[in-house]
Amino acid sequence: MQENQQIVFLSDGGEDVRNLQLYLNPQAEHLLDWFLVTMRLTVLTQTAKGLPEMVGEGEDQQPLRSEVLETLESIKWYLWHGNAFQALRHLQFVEMDLESAAFESHEETTRRLLKVVEEFRTYNRTQWRLYSELRRALPQR
Repeated sequence: MQENQQIVFLSDGGEDVRNLQLYLNPQAEHLLDWFLVTMRLTVLTQTAKGLPEMVGEGEDQQPLRSEVLETLESIKWYLWHGNAFQALRHLQFVEMDLESAAFESHEETTRRLLKVVEEFRTYNRTQWRLYSELRRALPQR
């Protein structure tokens, strides 16, 4: 590697990778790999398919599965378009729905998905500034 060589790092955004980048070349550009983001969203979506369709009792029943799946699709769209603020906001909505459902029932799927959503929201809070760079790492159509 030459001193004036332009370098771009493509990664999942982990701290250890960023530290390596700064060590190797402080001026290098760091991009978030969309594949790794969609893998996390795929896990969320697949887990959400196991949620109960409705939660609550009698007239207080509310849709859960379809709402969560719809919101996860919106989150993917927001992240793709670099709008991490709206993605985080919608992740909070999913979290609130799941917390409410987990409180009402003792379903393992709901609790497991809640934990994964919380981890994904934490991940996205630390990566938000990289999403604006995301599209530049992909081939133009």
